[in-house]
Amino acid sequence: MQQSNQLIITVATILDEIIKETDALEIEQESQSYFHANKAPSISIHNYLQRISKYTHCSEQCFVIALIYLDRLQEKHPYLVLNSKCIHRFLLLAIVIAIKYQDDDYYKNEYYAKVGGISVKEIFVLEQEFLELMDHQLFIDEQYYFLYEKKLLEYEEIEMP
Repeated sequence: MQQSNQLIITVATILDEIIKETDALEIEQESQSYFHANKAPSISIHNYLQRISKYTHCSEQCFVIALIYLDRLQEKHPYLVLNSKCIHRFLLLAIVIAIKYQDDDYYKNEYYAKVGGISVKEIFVLEQEFLELMDHQLFIDEQYYFLYEKKLLEYEEIEMP
């Protein structure tokens, strides 16, 4: 449990740094997606990740995979800016899809919608949109996964001595 909590802190710290930079940018209306809300949720990324972890009981690997998925989205769609108005939804869907792809046990979308604080209809639309943005390419090579995990551990050591 301690290692998982440290991973959540590391992922939240990385995403907070990204959001701080992207929130300072002026984003054109066309670059917004289904994932963008009118205003940023009041829950912090760290607390949101803790909530997801607590109620989904997902493996630690799902958080690493979700971060890889978010990076892939940015590579495939550079116009898509992750900011405070969309990061929670992108993060929720990245984790839910990682759970479905990685873990043996998972819940129905209705449950994930409740955990994530969105409607059931919305989670179905966002899941389809996420998969289309990813070109349905969810596989992650084992070596790439371990390299990414290693970089997260190194980041953790630098940021949190």
